[in-house]
Amino acid sequence: MTKNKNKFAPSKFSMDKVLANSKFDYCRNMKWFLIAPIVIIIVGIILLFTVGFNLGLDFTGGSIIKIYTNDEGMIEDYYQYHINENSGDYNLLHDKIEAVLKEHGLTINSYRTTTMDVKDVITGGLAVEVRYQNIEGQDGSEIAETNKLIRSDLQEIFGYKQISVTENYTNAVSAPEVVTATASSELLMNAFIAMLVAIVLILVYVAFRFEITSGLAAILALFHDLLVMTSLVLIFRITINSSFVAALVTILGYSINNTIIIFDRIRENIKSGKFDKAKNSEIANSSVKETMTRSILTTLTTFITIAMVAIIGVSDIREFAVPILIGILAGFYSSVFITPGLWAIAYRKPKKNKKKTTV
Repeated sequence: MTKNKNKFAPSKFSMDKVLANSKFDYCRNMKWFLIAPIVIIIVGIILLFTVGFNLGLDFTGGSIIKIYTNDEGMIEDYYQYHINENSGDYNLLHDKIEAVLKEHGLTINSYRTTTMDVKDVITGGLAVEVRYQNIEGQDGSEIAETNKLIRSDLQEIFGYKQISVTENYTNAVSAPEVVTATASSELLMNAFIAMLVAIVLILVYVAFRFEITSGLAAILALFHDLLVMTSLVLIFRITINSSFVAALVTILGYSINNTIIIFDRIRENIKSGKFDKAKNSEIANSSVKETMTRSILTTLTTFITIAMVAIIGVSDIREFAVPILIGILAGFYSSVFITPGLWAIAYRKPKKNKKKTTV
């Protein structure tokens, strides 16, 4: 008789066997993996107290101005626009507007195309919305005067007329709208409460499903991910808006994923009995190696998806996606290279009660 071949044999491209036979000690080398996050966080703290965050309009306030156009070549008909982020018209308009703002000591904070807010779309055209921060220290009257000059300069450079609310929004520059920093206090407080509740619930869940040591290690990993992400945002001067706060809360949910996978395997290995006489570091190392392929694939697929959103998305979406990309990498790093070592240091095996026998 011939033996049946296993039709579910592992793929030759699988890394499971290579990783399982690896001699690398994740727990012993944890101290080396802590160096990079500590340096990043220290640099972030220094930047926080020196230059601060690159705050957007949601936190600082600013002005919004719209340039409406119906020029030939800008749109083909009422629904098909030529202006998009990859077109020459889009970049040409951006450069002209940026030049005007620079003359007044301002820079573009957000730039996007949008449809105009009128009932009769047929008589309308395309609107380019520009957001910029007001000059620091100016009061309301000074801001209004600056915005008036900016509008006048934009009308001149584009050859547009001044419009009223009753006229068609075509080939015109709207009056700038001043936005106050209403989000700063309320948004931050709500975000703090949301993150605090999320952290407590994660701690309770992990402690209930595994044990309290795993819960504390997971929470330390979450703080690592949030601090690294925030520090890199400070280093690369990424704009902080309400989307960044949403990204923080999102990372809380995602970063715990790989950690849960490793803790689940640790629990299975402990229950199996084959590690009864093994050290904590041996259990943790084996669990990391057994779940490494899954962690890599989960992180990679999510990272590629969010990266595509960041690449092809508009600026507002990019402000949300880029911090998440940083958080995904930080979450993978902490769950594989830091959390198992923390668990191995803190975990204590429960003592087995010896039953007394009577003769």
